Formats: sequence, structure tokens, C-alpha cells
Amino acid sequence: MNTLQNTISIMKTLPEADLVKIHDFTKKLSKRHELEAVDEAVGRFLPPKSREDIYRDLEISRKQIEMGQCSSAEEVFNGLEQRYGF
Repeated sequence: MNTLQNTISIMKTLPEADLVKIHDFTKKLSKRHELEAVDEAVGRFLPPKSREDIYRDLEISRKQIEMGQCSSAEEVFNGLEQRYGF
């Protein structure tokens, strides 16, 4: 018997509760793989930022907040709801 056949024969003897646990675990592995694929895709389109770039962006955002050039989360979500029907 090969590995796949051995695995299938073992799984046939397992109770339903164990099969559910195995199923849930494989779903988590699949989701993790999907997230890694998305991260990799984003990395191809968005170049990594240096520490200096991040600090500069934070300083700019702080100044924008001080000058009132920002929107509350409620305003943003209301706008998204109106625009996209969320």
C-alpha cells in the first residue's frame, strides 16, 4: 500500500468526530495557503516600504489629523454603504 491508500484505510476506521476535526484542520491549511498567496500577490504590486517611509507617512497622517483633514470611521462606512450598498 502507498501512503494515500494507508491514509484512506485509517480514515475509514475513524469516528465521525475525528473526521470533522481533520476536515476543519485541512480547511485552516487551505485558508492559510490562500492568505499566503494573497500576500505574495500584493507584494508583487506594492513595493515594500522602508522604516523611514513608514515614519514619514505616519508624520504626514498626524499632521493631516491635526489640521482636520480626516474623516471619522462612521463617515467612511456610511459613504461605502451609500456607494456600494453594504
